Amino acid sequence: MTYVLLDERQDSINDGFFVVVMDNSLYDKKANLSAITMVDWPAAYHNRAGGFSFADGHAEIRRWVDPRSVPAMGKISSQTLANNRDVMWMQEHSTRLK
Repeated sequence: MTYVLLDERQDSINDGFFVVVMDNSLYDKKANLSAITMVDWPAAYHNRAGGFSFADGHAEIRRWVDPRSVPAMGKISSQTLANNRDVMWMQEHSTRLK
């Protein structure tokens, strides 16, 4: 259930990788879910959803449930999104230390 590639928003592409901040994730023993941060932004070109391909070979279209995950084009920056379920989903499906 770990994704390898995803569709990143065109106005978020700023380097050769996609950042998912793992601080304050469900895997952080001292998590503060009100301090979840989104640095890079996934695409929402498919009816408020973005494509992910996973290490096991399958692919999914993930529909974003929090409206803050889909800001207007050109209006993004790194920001704190308290209790954002979409960021939590990306954290859950990212590589991490166990």
